[in-house]
Amino acid sequence: MLTQLTIHNFGLIDKVSLELTSGLNILTGETGAGKSILIDALRIALGERFAPSFIRDQKKAGIIEAVFDLSSKELCRLSVFEHFLSEDETTLIIHRSHQENSKSKIKINGFAATVGQLKEIGNHLIDFHGPHDHQMLLCAESHKGMLDRLISFDTLLINYQKIYTDYTTLKQQKEKLQELSTSRERELDMLSHQLKELEQVPLDEKKYSELLQKQTQLNNFEKLNDCLTQLTDLMENDTQGISERIRQTFSPMNQLNQIDEQTISFMHMLTQLQETNEQLSTDIRDYAENLSFDPQEAQLINTTWDAYDTIKRKYGPSIEEAQKFYTASKEKYNLLANFEQENNNLHEHITDLEKKLKQIAKKITAKRQKASVQLKTTIEKELNDLGIAHVKFEARMEKNNLTEDGQDNVIFYISPNLGEDLKPLANIVSSGEAARVMLALKKALINVDPIPILLFDEIDAQIGGRLGTITGQKLKDISQNRQIILITHLPQIASFADTHLKVIKTTKNDRTLTNVTSLNKEERLKEIAKMMSGEEETGISLKHAKDMLSKASV
Repeated sequence: MLTQLTIHNFGLIDKVSLELTSGLNILTGETGAGKSILIDALRIALGERFAPSFIRDQKKAGIIEAVFDLSSKELCRLSVFEHFLSEDETTLIIHRSHQENSKSKIKINGFAATVGQLKEIGNHLIDFHGPHDHQMLLCAESHKGMLDRLISFDTLLINYQKIYTDYTTLKQQKEKLQELSTSRERELDMLSHQLKELEQVPLDEKKYSELLQKQTQLNNFEKLNDCLTQLTDLMENDTQGISERIRQTFSPMNQLNQIDEQTISFMHMLTQLQETNEQLSTDIRDYAENLSFDPQEAQLINTTWDAYDTIKRKYGPSIEEAQKFYTASKEKYNLLANFEQENNNLHEHITDLEKKLKQIAKKITAKRQKASVQLKTTIEKELNDLGIAHVKFEARMEKNNLTEDGQDNVIFYISPNLGEDLKPLANIVSSGEAARVMLALKKALINVDPIPILLFDEIDAQIGGRLGTITGQKLKDISQNRQIILITHLPQIASFADTHLKVIKTTKNDRTLTNVTSLNKEERLKEIAKMMSGEEETGISLKHAKDMLSKASV
């Protein structure tokens, strides 16, 4: 639940701190006092845009801090909360600040966070219902999700969705194949030409590197040959060559060793030098013997090189990329070449999966039909209590194409007046009726809706008198399982509050200020009386207020 909301330098607010409790938290106050500003602040704390225009004093930062107690272990285990909560921790503190010409700063339990994370957290914590939030109810696409909350599908829907994923993948492959079939012959000719061109040479980086080395040798044959001649002469000349000079050093080295034994290591090094020199001479001779210029081989190498060059230019830029292109083209060619067989195979698989999907979808529909009867009974009872006396409600299912959650379109139909045909909810309800239908749905879904906090802004539109009392009782019932935060102008609803907060507009230094105060028993009596009389409380309004509070507490 939301336990505290602290606001600094925001709208008409200089500094306000609200202490909230479980159950029904009600905010009252005269029109224009700033009740909606509090809701705006809470929305911003949970990811709405923090517009600079909200900041009261542009020289200072606007600050909003919301403190939540997450008593639900299921909530704490969600990945979006795990990042900010240590083990066994249940307090979540969201701190958001914004100053002119700077970015909004967001922290959750001291950790930096993003707007996206705030929105995800908000989706799990608070269900907002303001004047514009009833639009979701009027959107037929949302009706199936509402009905499905009443249903325990177990593994039925999971199995269906696994098969549906395979089904859509195969359908996409078949559609792609059909697209290719219109230009099949032309595609085959083009692919055949490309494959032949790519198959001229091995598409292998190692082979390509070896060819590059051979071509380098051919292009530099004369220079290589000159270098080898010079090396051979320098190393193996009978009188001045390195080999002969090393051989000549052995005689004085022997004499040196005989005179001083400490120089024996020199002989070892000289021997190693001679062995290294002999190995080098052998390697140079072998390289020279293998170096030859064969015109036919040179032509073959250059032709192969030209083929590689063309392939890299057309299908590269690298041999690896050309190999990928070849693999993809080969698959596409085989697909087109075996079009009929492939098309038939896909058709058989799709038909088989479609049959399985329809069998499971039929079971899903049966569960929805059963739940729709339960929803009809509950909604009609709740709306009847809320003053729509002759209401009829149905969650109708229309057969649709297979989708990711079955083959049903679910549309809520309603007839709020006696003798009228049922029509789609979106076409018939007024804003006041929409608010009451939403309240009835919340009551119907209370045991399956996981969101712990409900916020209602002006749910009392077009409601008064006895209906206000009934609406207040419904809200009180819901608040036994959920925390409710509610703005109302009706004393009948306000009388059911567990926590009653009054929003007050004052002036200070020629500026308007909004403050919030928590009402005690006596203050609450006066506020209810004032709401009833429309001005300062009177003896009669105080008596009526006392009676109203007494009845609400029963």
